[in-house]
Amino acid sequence: MRLLFKEKKYAWFLLAFLWVFGFVGSLGRFVMAYYQKDISETLGVGRSFLGATWSTAIFIGAISAPLGGWLIDKIGYKKVMIYSAIANLLSLAIVLLFRNPIGYFLGFGLITGIAGIGASASYVLVANWFKHHRAKALMIIGSAGSLGLAVLTPVLVSNKGWLNWTTVYTVLFIISLAFIPLILLIVRSNKEASEEEAPAASAQDSSSPTNKETGEEQPPAPAEPVFSLKKMSEGFKAFLVYLTRPVMLVIMFALLTCGISMGTVEMNLMAIHQLAHVSDGMMSSSLSLLGLLELVGGVTFSFLLDYMPRVKALAYLYFFRIIGFAVLFFHFDYSPILFSLIFGATYLGAVPGGILVAGEALNEGKKQIGLQTGILLLIHQLGGVVAAIAGGLNFDLVNDYQFLIAVNVVFSLIASAGYFVLYRKGIGTKKAPVLTGEVGA
Repeated sequence: MRLLFKEKKYAWFLLAFLWVFGFVGSLGRFVMAYYQKDISETLGVGRSFLGATWSTAIFIGAISAPLGGWLIDKIGYKKVMIYSAIANLLSLAIVLLFRNPIGYFLGFGLITGIAGIGASASYVLVANWFKHHRAKALMIIGSAGSLGLAVLTPVLVSNKGWLNWTTVYTVLFIISLAFIPLILLIVRSNKEASEEEAPAASAQDSSSPTNKETGEEQPPAPAEPVFSLKKMSEGFKAFLVYLTRPVMLVIMFALLTCGISMGTVEMNLMAIHQLAHVSDGMMSSSLSLLGLLELVGGVTFSFLLDYMPRVKALAYLYFFRIIGFAVLFFHFDYSPILFSLIFGATYLGAVPGGILVAGEALNEGKKQIGLQTGILLLIHQLGGVVAAIAGGLNFDLVNDYQFLIAVNVVFSLIASAGYFVLYRKGIGTKKAPVLTGEVGA
């Protein structure tokens, strides 16, 4: 059959291709989480340097993502995927060839950030190939990294006798090298989707007045520039208006908090466990559990965000994070497992939930939603930057991460209280509309 679940078989094949490389790509996340001590000793640097490098990659990636979206519109997602893969390959090559602080910062900090131009390619590919199951396809792609972390962690930890961070990066380099020709051979655009859009555009053109009807030649309308001082001024004024709204202040602070939590976990969690002399088996189990709970928790909170007032669900989400980081702060025997259970379940709900509440409370279908979303995502990424730098400084100054964990507890408490106040005031209490008939996603 040409169609599978109302989609082309080749669409599912492309999805499987992206999923496999997303699964294997979780190796990079494991290296940063598990091998910080070894990387510091090899390079002769402190944890603050590693934090600054990671935060540089996050910040440049946040800037590169919209640039990559613009390039996709111009040259297509296939070419942008190739450029992104080349940047990833180059970053790994530099880190492996030049095992010194400069090589590490250049490879893992600057060039890995530039590889962020491919961040939106998979979304565009899914939109191009899928008509009926887009949301499911995106969820499948998003699950690759979490399941990769869950499955590969025990394998890597059990072989730590001969594996080190350079060995894992070498494996990732070989896989990334194979990824580029496979993109050239496998990835292609859905021509039928483009052909379906063309008649619609023609019909729209035919419905407008033409030169033949008027008998006069109409000069083409001047193209509106993508960037202009007028647009920048309008965007800045809209941003200032947002800052006067209590709902926006709460959401921005909550997303900053979420970014700090993300940076703490991604960059420092394994180092925190190592300082507490947690066994390898316990660390392996907790990291695997974190990956599994990210997936399960993401699905669970997506349902909560749809079937209960969203600000109430978000208040609960940050309340659970208070408990999770409190467990991590006091660090008893089962803290690694309990933290992974609690935090993993809340990991993927905060950002989409905050963006949904902001869109409904402020815009309700009006303009400037792109600007608003961009600001919120940037604030979230900046939180990750702050956590990575602060964690490194915290360790280098006092040889622990207790201050950073305490900041997460306090900030999560403020975010939870802020969302609860919004709930009591009736702001952001909408539920998702009940849809009937065929759903396009």
